[in-house]
Amino acid sequence: MGYISIDSSTSSTTILVFDDKLKIKKKFQKEHKQIFTPEGYVEHDLNEIYQNLIDLMRLASQLESNPKFISLTNQRETFALFDKETGRPVHNAIVWQCTRGQKYCDEIINNPSISNRITQKTGLKANSFFSASKLQWVLNNKPKIKKGFDNGSILFGTIDTYLIYRLTNCQNYTTDTTNASRTLLFNCIENKWDGDLMSIFEITKSVPLPIVKSSSDHFGDSDFDKCFSKKIPIIGVVGDAQGSFFGNFCFSEGDTKITTGTGFNIQTNIGKKFTIDKNSFTSLAYTKGNENYYSLECLSSFAGATISWLKNNLRIIDNPNESEELSKKVNSSEGVYLIPAFTGLGPPFWKPKARASFFGINASTNKYHIIRASLESVAFQMVVYMESLKNSKNINFHNIVVDGGMVKNDLFLQIIADLLRTEIKVPIIEEMSSYGSLLMGIQKNQQIGDLEELKNFKIDQKVIKPQLNSRINGSYDGWKDTIYKHFMR
Repeated sequence: MGYISIDSSTSSTTILVFDDKLKIKKKFQKEHKQIFTPEGYVEHDLNEIYQNLIDLMRLASQLESNPKFISLTNQRETFALFDKETGRPVHNAIVWQCTRGQKYCDEIINNPSISNRITQKTGLKANSFFSASKLQWVLNNKPKIKKGFDNGSILFGTIDTYLIYRLTNCQNYTTDTTNASRTLLFNCIENKWDGDLMSIFEITKSVPLPIVKSSSDHFGDSDFDKCFSKKIPIIGVVGDAQGSFFGNFCFSEGDTKITTGTGFNIQTNIGKKFTIDKNSFTSLAYTKGNENYYSLECLSSFAGATISWLKNNLRIIDNPNESEELSKKVNSSEGVYLIPAFTGLGPPFWKPKARASFFGINASTNKYHIIRASLESVAFQMVVYMESLKNSKNINFHNIVVDGGMVKNDLFLQIIADLLRTEIKVPIIEEMSSYGSLLMGIQKNQQIGDLEELKNFKIDQKVIKPQLNSRINGSYDGWKDTIYKHFMR
């Protein structure tokens, strides 16, 4: 008997079949449409996501017909509104990238007292990235949905909640702490839906919200629309970033995970103390028994997206993999710097109105300098945040793991290792969110109380050792100087 893990991500559904030794036997994947409305809102078709899951599970069940359990990881913050009786959606999913709630967030930001209350309870800031303001928008603009929501005939939930509810024939209305913690409605200290937070976003306190469980728990049973001859337990449910954090064994204070994709996500373990940092979100990373463990989290929209910009907009590379090869055509960027403020400068600078710019271009600059400066800028964004965190919180980054799409770029990894002067570890599989949800399921299935016991299941890692590199240190210093000179006045 093996295992099956589902990853319902922003762009696709992926199902991994593992053998009993946790080796991947096969991967099944199917993309879903990205819906951009005339107003610029971002949505997903929830019926399509559900059907893709069932279609893929039919294939997976032919390979593993009797899994011990099935785990689930999912895109965070994206939420669904669905009928209590049927489980079917009454509106498209509202995606985390959507900004329809920005007006409400701006009003909160302009009221420091309310803004501070949100941060002190959630560790987050009023931002349309999270679910609550967009739910408020729906309820203020869709009267039929509001009526159903207020009388309990329409339910709210993140993607895990929607899928589990529908898969269990409307029997299990539940979520886990990591997904609940991204709604701005959940108190991440007391681990409960918070009436005060609900009132801030004009949500009736009597409205039912999902039962919240630890990620390492049993969330229901399903035959997945008759994909299996019996109902299979769903055990191990977690938001994707926390799934990767857990799968990479970031269990000690200072352990840090960097996930690279279109953007990047950095999470640093800060233990059991709920700590607020001006440059980070404080995230509920995982629970162990009745105790919460937290991380400081940094988010950016541009990592791989910067490399895609070179390909799609500037058209100076044909595919993202060329960014490493062509960057090596020159020894350095020769004083050319990209400030990648495509959507503003994030932490620790916080200049939302800044825009991307090249500096230092002269008559000898060629496309290789441009490519290298762009690649370096992705690494520099990560390093400057981690430096600020080290200085402000006295954090020792003794264990840094990098996963996601950019780990195939050895030059990029080497830059990070050289600048941080520490080893960088890279897991040998890409699907670390799925692996994290699987480990959470195993923790429950095998009644493992001590996380140290999970280290028997640790994924092998490639190690990037730091090198003395005066060129990259000089380039990094020049990049920072350029930001302070031109953007921080």
